[in-house]
Amino acid sequence: MTALDPVTEPATATATPAHGAADEPPTRKLVSVVVPAYNEALLLMQSLTELYTYLRNMGDRYRFELIVVNDGSTDETGAIADAFAATRPEVRVLHHEVNYRLGQALRFGFHESRGEYVIAFDSDLSYAPRHIADMLDAMEREHARVVIASPYMKGGHTTSIPWFRKMMSSSVNRLLAASSQGDLATVTGMVRAYDGPFLRSLNLKAMGPEINTEILYKAQVMRARVVEVPAHLDWSNQQERMKQRRVSLRVSTTSKLLMFASFLFRPLMFFFVPGLLLLLLSFWTLASVGLGVLRHFDEGTGNWDAHLTYAFAQTYLERPHSFLIGGISFMVAVQLITLGLLATQAKRYFEELFHLGTNTRSRLDAVALRLEELERDRPQP
Repeated sequence: MTALDPVTEPATATATPAHGAADEPPTRKLVSVVVPAYNEALLLMQSLTELYTYLRNMGDRYRFELIVVNDGSTDETGAIADAFAATRPEVRVLHHEVNYRLGQALRFGFHESRGEYVIAFDSDLSYAPRHIADMLDAMEREHARVVIASPYMKGGHTTSIPWFRKMMSSSVNRLLAASSQGDLATVTGMVRAYDGPFLRSLNLKAMGPEINTEILYKAQVMRARVVEVPAHLDWSNQQERMKQRRVSLRVSTTSKLLMFASFLFRPLMFFFVPGLLLLLLSFWTLASVGLGVLRHFDEGTGNWDAHLTYAFAQTYLERPHSFLIGGISFMVAVQLITLGLLATQAKRYFEELFHLGTNTRSRLDAVALRLEELERDRPQP
């Protein structure tokens, strides 16, 4: 078993070979279902059985491969997955020696997938397998690159999720949705369908759950069509398992990363909005200073300069805090608005470079594939 380097794309890893799905004639599109699993021994066999049965029932429409990524589990997850795959040629199991977290597990599965469509799915089946058909239907109907199973959109709903966890999740999604340019209700959800070649062309870097936000951001850069389908997120059977795994409902590092990820979508909002508020505050306080100066202007003696100096001095004695607040807030506001404009310009440069790099990579992959086909078809001497 070879550990996967957390920085680079996987080159070697322990895998249960697949033979069924790839050897069939390409009459139906191949769907790759990627299931990351970490310490899921309690539910894994039942979940894989239910998922595998559902995929086989879709056999009249699609071929499939089921890719289980054992992300360094310390329980029997890996052994259970290997035992399940042993008699099922459509199932492959990829192993990490240590836990690299969700982002790296998904990247590994995506890299090893071969399907025209790629489905990311939870190993605990908190989303029922029926969502796979819903997402694939939307993918073909809407000509989308990404389809999200969304419990927070109209028509979607949740069951048995602790109140605080649901509030935290919905708040983060609202923040990300407000900062993104797409009209999405669920930005952080993992259960999605992807256009396979498009997904594999993205140069993904995230190691944790923030990979889901990174994918949407880069899809937005590529002007890819992203749609949602109503989904049911059901934790009815998860409460005991969550207690055993001691899942914390505190605002975690992941939540902070996800909130910070909204900066990627619209950095101008994070600088311009606070800057605008501070600018309004400075105008309000400085206006009060101006009114004070006008009120005391006629009280002075001497020439015009003397009147003005006296008026400012009297106003300062009455309300020194207005001078302080107005001056500081004005300077900070100008700096924030300037930073917002610079960040927006930097974001634009990054998007152009990413778009160019991704297109170049896709074209090189297509050329390499064509060269392989020509080499394979060349008559042997």
